[in-house]
Amino acid sequence: MRWQDVPFFLSYGVFLATSVLSTSFYYRYFMGYPYTWIQSACVALLLIYEFRKGLQGQNWLGLGICGIMALISLQVSTGNLIRLVPLLFMYTYCARNLHFERVARFSMNLSIVLTCFVVASGYLGIIDNVVVAKGSRVREYLGFRYALYAPGLLLNITALWIYLNRKKPSILGTVILAAVNAWVYYKTDSRISFALAILLLVAAQIMRFAPKWVEKLQGLWALAAASFGICGSVSMVMTGIYNGSIPWMRKLNSMLESRLSLGKRSLESKGVSLFARQISWVGNGLDAFGNSTNKAYTYVDCLYVKVMQRYGILFIAALLGVATWAMYRLWKQKHYHILLISATVAVHCILDDLSFSLHYNTFWIAMGLALLNPAALAVPQTEEET
Repeated sequence: MRWQDVPFFLSYGVFLATSVLSTSFYYRYFMGYPYTWIQSACVALLLIYEFRKGLQGQNWLGLGICGIMALISLQVSTGNLIRLVPLLFMYTYCARNLHFERVARFSMNLSIVLTCFVVASGYLGIIDNVVVAKGSRVREYLGFRYALYAPGLLLNITALWIYLNRKKPSILGTVILAAVNAWVYYKTDSRISFALAILLLVAAQIMRFAPKWVEKLQGLWALAAASFGICGSVSMVMTGIYNGSIPWMRKLNSMLESRLSLGKRSLESKGVSLFARQISWVGNGLDAFGNSTNKAYTYVDCLYVKVMQRYGILFIAALLGVATWAMYRLWKQKHYHILLISATVAVHCILDDLSFSLHYNTFWIAMGLALLNPAALAVPQTEEET
């Protein structure tokens, strides 16, 4: 690692570690002011990293876009965990001059260590390992504060491994990752993350053994490039027009585990604004001490609906526009593996909001690089660059 990049990776490493640990029962040891000071130190390191570049090292258009998005999201950042959103835009901008392979490898290795650490801590009794049974559905939290957290981290790890081994994803590595995903699915019953992880692993092998088809499927890649716009528009419209008295809508809502009805109820009760507002929802996740809430469940899983309500119509329109622009650039630059993974994220965002955090989706940085510095997505040419 070049010494000039130490402030970034130190900041990013601490940010990633505390972000992951904040989703576990270790959060009780640094929640509140300690976490605020940690986040402030991470921002300070980023500023040091940027100031060393000087004015000539800035991408002013990118700085403007990321800065505005960060400031808008910061307006409604009422807690430590919600501040992860403005920090996402900051890290995406500050990583513009780094090869994505470096960021991806760093993220994957640290995420593996952190995930294994939390799961092992849960099984060793160092922290709680909650088991929740609802009817025939039994979910083990694996040391985390909700059943979806470990599968979400593993899905990102799987995607990063696929990207880093895109030229020749080994059969052994694929089998091991499939087995680990299957085990986590068995423990947590997290169907969506498991299904998408297996889909990505299968697709990676198809792209390895049938590379000629990759170039020929331009229609599919065009659809992938438009995935954020399509998924965002469809999910918001379907939530807005949902009517439980219509049989096919009621059946679709049942298949989606009441996501449409909950989203519609949120739209009716909390409304929508052009600008950001402080809105909160009540979910099934536990607090840092393992306590659940007695309030009625109101959580909105759809990222697009949630972002629209909390950050405003202008923000979600800008986010989808920038994301579609980035996906289009990835398509034209023929970064098909990143395009596939990001399109999968776009679909995942219909059903889950976790992907709006860097520890669950490192590929926000790749999408940013497609706009800010496409050369950073090229394969590093020397040992020094990696």
